[in-house]
Amino acid sequence: MTKHTHADTTAPAPDSVEALMSRPDEAGRLLALPAEQRPAWLNQFLGERTIPPIAEDSPHPLNDVVMANTAHGEKNCTLVFPLDPVLAAAEHAVSAPKHRLGYEETEAEAAPRLLWSKDGGTYLMSNGIHPTDTPDTSGTHNHVVYADGWGPGTDPRSILGGDDFSEPLALTTRHPDGLALLGLLRAAHADGATHFCLKATFDDLYMNPTYITD
Repeated sequence: MTKHTHADTTAPAPDSVEALMSRPDEAGRLLALPAEQRPAWLNQFLGERTIPPIAEDSPHPLNDVVMANTAHGEKNCTLVFPLDPVLAAAEHAVSAPKHRLGYEETEAEAAPRLLWSKDGGTYLMSNGIHPTDTPDTSGTHNHVVYADGWGPGTDPRSILGGDDFSEPLALTTRHPDGLALLGLLRAAHADGATHFCLKATFDDLYMNPTYITD
């Protein structure tokens, strides 16, 4: 039976998956408990996943669980972003005279988009290039909006898998309902909505993002 080092009892107990990500000893201890003894928020995150044997020195026990259950096949996640800065990033993209190119894209094919990226954290950003753009204090360009709970320095592999990516979200292409993403964001803002929710279904080869506002 795998043994887990008990967490430092002087540290406050984690109260979310994000907080538990930085506490591998505590994560291992909680995962080794029967389901009825785990916190409800952890059981909600685990869902129907089975818990594999986890090495005592594993730096990411939660990732071990997710990858053991979803190394192949379909995965799902929902990310929540604050609406106002997402709309600001979209307006920046559509007003830009130039745009960053996607993979194997030519200048003639460039279009305004939000880029959904995962590396250190996960975020949306404008692909627009304005002559007046300047880096912010962190050295990156403005109009980057992180998902709630998944800011710089966090590790979103537990919900998005192991590979980094950048997925374009078209802003002006109309969907079957007749509304483009930019129109959706503008209408939601006018109606008083405060969140942009990005829902993704994906596997090892394909990503299918959808979105709603509330």
